Amino acid sequence: MESLSTSRSFISIDWLKPLAKALVPLAKELSRNREEHHQGQEQRLLELRKIDNLFGSPFDLAKYYIQPYCQQQNPAEYVIDRPVTMVTKALAFSTINAFLKGDLPPTHDGSHQMFLLAGSGIGKTSLLMMLKLSQIMGYWSQEYDCLFLKLGKDTLETMRNHPNQTNTILLLDALDEDPIAWNNVRERLLELLEASASYRRVIISCRTGFFPETVRDSSALSPGQVQFESYTCPLIFLSPFNDDQVHQYLAKRFPKPLRLFSNSKHKKIEDLISGMQALRFRPFLLAHLEDVLKSKASKNRMWNPYSFYLILIRGWLSQEEEKLRKELESPPTMKAMWQVCITVATYLQREGEHFLTHATLDQLARDDFPILANLEHFEAGIRSLLNRNANGDFHFAHYSIQEFLLAFHIVNGKPDNVSEHIRVTDQLLEFLHVPSGIDFAFLDRLHWGKRSGMPMPKLHFYDRLSNDEPGPAMQFIPAGEFSMGSPEGEGNKAEYPQHRVHIDAFALGTWPVTFEEYDYFCEATGRKKADDCGWGRERYPVQHVFWQDALAYCTWLSKKTGAKYRLPSEAEWEYAARAGTETPYWWGNEPSNRYANCNTSVSKWKGQTSPVGAFPPNPFGLYDMVGNLWEWTSDCWHKDYRGAPIDGSPWGKEDDGNCSRRVFRGSSWNLDPKNLRSALRGWGTTSGANSYIGFRIVREL
Repeated sequence: MESLSTSRSFISIDWLKPLAKALVPLAKELSRNREEHHQGQEQRLLELRKIDNLFGSPFDLAKYYIQPYCQQQNPAEYVIDRPVTMVTKALAFSTINAFLKGDLPPTHDGSHQMFLLAGSGIGKTSLLMMLKLSQIMGYWSQEYDCLFLKLGKDTLETMRNHPNQTNTILLLDALDEDPIAWNNVRERLLELLEASASYRRVIISCRTGFFPETVRDSSALSPGQVQFESYTCPLIFLSPFNDDQVHQYLAKRFPKPLRLFSNSKHKKIEDLISGMQALRFRPFLLAHLEDVLKSKASKNRMWNPYSFYLILIRGWLSQEEEKLRKELESPPTMKAMWQVCITVATYLQREGEHFLTHATLDQLARDDFPILANLEHFEAGIRSLLNRNANGDFHFAHYSIQEFLLAFHIVNGKPDNVSEHIRVTDQLLEFLHVPSGIDFAFLDRLHWGKRSGMPMPKLHFYDRLSNDEPGPAMQFIPAGEFSMGSPEGEGNKAEYPQHRVHIDAFALGTWPVTFEEYDYFCEATGRKKADDCGWGRERYPVQHVFWQDALAYCTWLSKKTGAKYRLPSEAEWEYAARAGTETPYWWGNEPSNRYANCNTSVSKWKGQTSPVGAFPPNPFGLYDMVGNLWEWTSDCWHKDYRGAPIDGSPWGKEDDGNCSRRVFRGSSWNLDPKNLRSALRGWGTTSGANSYIGFRIVREL
């Protein structure tokens, strides 16, 4: 191995153990906060303190660090219910070294400016920290310097004033947390690329979901490149951990004791890891396993991001509450502590700040939020989720903590209490993918950015009933155009001629109206309940409902919520069923019994209805759009589409419409898979009700 002074590497797996060991005495010195050190040590301590203040403890990071892999393809970081797709991967240290060691001089073409992308908690900041630590501790050649910055308002000035740029490696962290880049990301990127052109090498980290769409030309760009105007830059994605890396981390973090009967803790860890599913591949969450283990709710649970962070933060606040009870005569309640954290998160998000300064805290506590005075009593240590820097400024241990607190506020709060300036990030949106959904009022009160007008299949909405209980779950259906009906040679004559239809945005029931929802309506209005054939009520779709019954339910729900509910038009129904697809079935060209309840479905519900949501949703997040039960629409029956509306409106008695017959769509549990086509039409008399017809509702926006 080359001596440290002559090594041309910038990071190496061989350095991890000696690096962590060398940091131990410095960690002790830093904790003592001594004033007197020799010059070399003083400079190291200053830089380590700066890293600790801005990015978190470098000492724990070095002690437990596991080298990640990287790849040229996006690993789809938000897929949390199945393993990451196999792609060609390389060790991150080798890839970074190859980039940093190149002999190309700084240019203005982007070749020496790399983008490092990954999802939340995958380790972008940690990798940059390890590079900086290697330089601080003398593992780099002395001819090279390293400038490590968190992107923000003062970044450009600091970059321009730094000396010896041609021999400096510039590390710029968290473009997605840079307020100047919000709603202005392409301009900010070009500004940073221009300002950093004279540095030897540049690495800019960013969450994948925030990174802008770019100009791509397959004939000009190689894999792992991205283009912004005249800049063609290398691009790599950090890969989530695999199971081997998870086990490597656990072996470092929780070494097994020699005595076999002392392994109960490791058994709990193994059970927790199993329940985390793909969340276990996020290094940030692995670092907090011990905190989650302390919660009783960690047992026998399958996790999603919201539930995991909820237990993590609840456990942290419980420890804080217990400590403050011992220290204060009038300690804040758990509810008050949640409110403190939510208030801080909301303020930082709204103002685009990374830190809540001591002066700002005093002003907010004095003028607007007296409850924030309790923040001074929070412990801000290594295991805390709320940290303080050397100036006494507060910040969350990870940006995703701030985003979760906002999501918690949205899910559990009232719209009027949520700032309309809250910016919806990809991670915040993932947290909002909860079964309960969120209030419709948030559609207008949140800043959706590039997601505005786009499908959000995992996000459910609801209106509150007059008793403040949530109403039926609904999906946002974006505006668009589609080809309604079937082309010649496909389907039947009732589906001809195929024609283009424009649809305005609306919301549609996530699933058909259930017995639970319809029974509540019946009890509230004194109406006779529908027959369930002995198959089950509650989450089963309501059946044996006349067309007029469906109308009455919509009228009642509109009155209870103050919103406008109705049956979908036939065009709205087919647009939602297709969900952007043009194939006969929303899943493809061929019939299948895997996606819907039909007469050949291999399930315990064969020969009857199934509970809503038992089969996969379509791309708009709608369950049971085909199969299970036919669904009433508002249209009168017409034998074909000649003269049909092209604006998505219901088709009434004009053009020989028969309004004693109403269109229903979607097929039923008692029909073959071939009848699950999106274009299939049927009709029923308004005086008829049976075991294969239900309904789904529209909410106007």
